[in-house]
Amino acid sequence: MADRTLTAAAVPGTLQFATDGATISALCRDNTIRTWVVETGQLKAEKKVPARSALLAADRWAERVDAGTVRVWDLTADRQLQIMNSVAMSRAALSGDGRWLATADTAGRRVEVREIASGKKVHTLPDGIGGAATLRFSPDGGLLVSTNYDNDVRIWKTSSGELVKKIEDLTGAMFAAEFTPDGQRLILAGLDETVYIWDAKTFGLIRKLGGHGETISALAISPDGKTLVTGGFDVLAEKNPVKVVFWDLTSGKILRTVRAPHRVASLAFSPNGKWVAMAAGENEIGLWAR
Repeated sequence: MADRTLTAAAVPGTLQFATDGATISALCRDNTIRTWVVETGQLKAEKKVPARSALLAADRWAERVDAGTVRVWDLTADRQLQIMNSVAMSRAALSGDGRWLATADTAGRRVEVREIASGKKVHTLPDGIGGAATLRFSPDGGLLVSTNYDNDVRIWKTSSGELVKKIEDLTGAMFAAEFTPDGQRLILAGLDETVYIWDAKTFGLIRKLGGHGETISALAISPDGKTLVTGGFDVLAEKNPVKVVFWDLTSGKILRTVRAPHRVASLAFSPNGKWVAMAAGENEIGLWAR
């Protein structure tokens, strides 16, 4: 059981806290972005969006107009920021400063990077077989990571498109990736039930954490960089109960384990680190106090 729950009219997916932590937004399965007040649980706003849209941040979303056109919107102001053509968007990620949009093209086996202000495509980056499971920018926007279903992980410099590192010796696809808030570590987890902690400068492997005991489908890192949370996935049946594991990142020890009703689709820390939010296949968002 979560410490608190926020009720939704449809199953939430991607979760995004506002920068002040006062609200949380989710893109739900009925193609509606909903926003709640965290402290009261009150539903603050609802925005119906087209199918296959993406929630990029608490105040940004991307609309796939047709097979090749994407519009980026300011959710708070309900204002179009940019329209981009010739975009294939199976996955999308926005840099923390809102400057860059990365989109994955599964069929074309590539990742494209565009500048939001101009809409201009600045890079086309060759990617792996099966497409990107996850796209993530580093906190300063300087690096872009794509984890692939072919078990490889690619890291590029955002400004130049240079391939900095290709990690090829993993034993399964990585479904979750996050940088620590200071940008010093890259944390990966996925099919092989293991957490990998990499140095984000040298890309040497620092350590592995075992003990979750399930395929890991989502992870989040606290704003102070001290706590990692991983969410599970039963590969035999998506509806089976799974675990959410809290880790001390310094020691690598498990702090506590709680249960989730189904596959964990999304985890997010509030900016003040007080709450961990979870979406796990039911019409609610679970909140745990840290």
